[in-house]
Amino acid sequence: MKKAKLFLYSVILVAALAVMVWPGNGLDLETEQARIDPNVFNFVRIRYNGFVGSWMGGRMGVPPWMHDYDRAERNFLKILSELTTIETTEESYLILDLDDPRIMNYPILYVSEPGYWNCTEAETGNLREYLLRGGFVIFDDFRDNPGEWNNFTSCMNEVFPDRSMERLTIDHPVFNCFYNIESLDMVPPYGVPGVPEFYGMSDDKGRLQVVANFNNDIGDYWEWSDQSLVPMQLSNEAYKFGINYIVYALTH
Repeated sequence: MKKAKLFLYSVILVAALAVMVWPGNGLDLETEQARIDPNVFNFVRIRYNGFVGSWMGGRMGVPPWMHDYDRAERNFLKILSELTTIETTEESYLILDLDDPRIMNYPILYVSEPGYWNCTEAETGNLREYLLRGGFVIFDDFRDNPGEWNNFTSCMNEVFPDRSMERLTIDHPVFNCFYNIESLDMVPPYGVPGVPEFYGMSDDKGRLQVVANFNNDIGDYWEWSDQSLVPMQLSNEAYKFGINYIVYALTH
């Protein structure tokens, strides 16, 4: 047990140091989007501009929505391309603001650290329209720290006051639409103050449109999966969840 804890702590330290020296906080989003091929699947990371609370000061100003960028995208898209028939490339990723109408052009969005999302009326209104048009959103990388869950659900309540986040169980179709995931007892990539759980929000017809990886961070597994920093079995499980989300969203 002590060895396992030391391993996880070492992973956190190495990851933190790697992010601290990363210089890319001055993204030119228009340039990033200009290189995107609209004919393949594109991984869209959402930027939200308002934050609540605070985050790791050691990240040298990297905002919470950017955590794991862009190694997580590259590694995940590579695996998605190799293991499914979905046409994509390692370069098929971009960033859009949550209040940008262009999110309507993409079937799936990814949001990191939603516990720090200080939602605006423009963002919640645009997200509501996106979901009403059939979009799918993955919320990842947040935990049972004071206020994170409440802040997230408060924002989602502004998106849809008449819908709620429900705890997902292993028999939900999202967990067997491509891989037959056998257990939701996932090991988080670092210490979290609670047990990893999966929550979802569905439309009026029962189609899942929002999934939230709570007390977890599957993007962190994607980011470091090619660096031998985390056990391969755990990285593989994280990829299974991500691939299932994409396949479900594109086929339901």
